[in-house]
Amino acid sequence: MNMKWSNVMGNGEWDNYSDTYTSVLRLYAAGYLIYSVGTLNNRGSYGFYWSSSQYDSSYGQYLYFYSGNCYMYNYNKASGRSVRYLREL
Repeated sequence: MNMKWSNVMGNGEWDNYSDTYTSVLRLYAAGYLIYSVGTLNNRGSYGFYWSSSQYDSSYGQYLYFYSGNCYMYNYNKASGRSVRYLREL
């Protein structure tokens, strides 16, 4: 699991999309692209952000959040998720 996303989630800083938006990173509930048909889904309701970690050669790890919670999941790399650069300090 990507440590940058996990550290923020584990410290209780993010519990929903309001927390992710009001954080320093200002993560939006941008939805995701359905790769099989190319349409945008759940914009304004859910956020999906790729991490730099992968589960295996076909699946990447991503941060998933909505109004009620925040999680990490694995999913097919062909799907459209947002990307947010996190610089090491």
